Amino acid sequence: MARTVIVYTQPTCGPCQEEKLWLTQQNIPFEDRDIRKNDAYFQEAIQLGASMTPVTLIVNEDGEQIVVHGFDKEQLKKALNLS
Repeated sequence: MARTVIVYTQPTCGPCQEEKLWLTQQNIPFEDRDIRKNDAYFQEAIQLGASMTPVTLIVNEDGEQIVVHGFDKEQLKKALNLS
């Protein structure tokens, strides 16, 4: 299934770095949006209900959107259909 994965991060966030490494190890392509460098990304993360980073937005090809707050491996596995 085609999907888009966007991770809202900031450079000083340890869990952000861990999640990006984990996604890379799972061969999941993703877009890294640094909320410190781009205010529009910051506003998008706020609209997704973010109170911390990382915030991960997964958009499936059917348009379904899944938002995962924090680096929650179990939620990410479920959202990405990983076993």
